[in-house]
Amino acid sequence: RYRADLGADLGSWVRQTPWPRAAGGPTGSRDDFGFIGLRRLQLHGGLGHGFRDRFVAGVRLDYEISRGIQRSLDPNASARAISVGAMPYLTVMFDDKNVVRPFLSMRAGLGAGLLTIVDPSPLDRPERSSSLLFPIMGVDLGAHAFVSPHVSLDGMVSVEHRWEYLRGTTPSTVPEGTNQLRADAGHVSFNRRLVTSIGLSVSRWF
Repeated sequence: RYRADLGADLGSWVRQTPWPRAAGGPTGSRDDFGFIGLRRLQLHGGLGHGFRDRFVAGVRLDYEISRGIQRSLDPNASARAISVGAMPYLTVMFDDKNVVRPFLSMRAGLGAGLLTIVDPSPLDRPERSSSLLFPIMGVDLGAHAFVSPHVSLDGMVSVEHRWEYLRGTTPSTVPEGTNQLRADAGHVSFNRRLVTSIGLSVSRWF
């Protein structure tokens, strides 16, 4: 049996800390809240194959846009960011008989993004936007509520962690002291990000 799903985060808490911590560098953590369509929007979808009635293995794709949440080279700037990610996942359902079926899903993969503190969107002038690369891991705990034999509404609480490597462009608005993140330095470790969110998706089983 196959599963195709499409969903979004309804609300999220994002904690970010400099990584690695360096003497004289940024310290402390930063906390932000995002809601669907307000400051942060994350959409996700995937395709999986079920086996042994209780397991689903597949691939999940994420797309996220945010404003004023993503850390950038300038701590006082309101960065605009776009990122995508791809993660294989494994889901275990604890009940395969009832209408409501609790599940636990584990995923890990890679992502990439662009961020800008100059333009309205990093896609306006990608050549002067900073780029991100990051490994990502996540866990989802939720339930499939079957409204028909082939369609379910899925609610979940998710915890996600990513380790971000940034390749800077050092535009003129970035203060002195950030030249170690110039474009010619390549991607260097920059930020750790933990996201706790509540999500909702629709699944089609066939």
